[in-house]
Amino acid sequence: MLRQLLQSVKEKITGAPSVECAEEILLHLEETDENFHNYEFVKYLRQYINNTVGSVIEEETEKCTSAQNQGEVSGYDTLVQHVTKKTRESKEYREMMHALKNVMMVVVESLINKFEEDRMRNKELDGKTKNERQSGYYTDNCSDSDSSFNQVQCVFSLCYEISMALQNCDV
Repeated sequence: MLRQLLQSVKEKITGAPSVECAEEILLHLEETDENFHNYEFVKYLRQYINNTVGSVIEEETEKCTSAQNQGEVSGYDTLVQHVTKKTRESKEYREMMHALKNVMMVVVESLINKFEEDRMRNKELDGKTKNERQSGYYTDNCSDSDSSFNQVQCVFSLCYEISMALQNCDV
């Protein structure tokens, strides 16, 4: 599912002038990509979050709504802030984040390994192509794997950054 998401945003990411810009693109993907809510990964996360902490959110919302009706709490922002704070402090949220961190570390590691395999395969193919070109068997000048390699390298860098962030996450 994550691979599908990354492939869908590949052009946006690879067109970014730096890894930091690519990260910004990903951070604001919901705002800029009209298909954001259709990605299987996003659907999975939404369902997972709802199943894990949905009851906490509902319970806190009900508490705040009844307090609002009694005049104890006012305003939508206060409600959202309170529910968010209580949800993030809940045991369910901590367990969900821990489980997501573990799953995402495995997924990112798998993507990194796949990238490394592809990179090694490309190096082998490039070596064969150069040998064929030098020995006169290969005459086509259209082989340019550097640009696609640079694009994939950008995606790899992002995966690596995600992996490092997940490892440093205090969950």
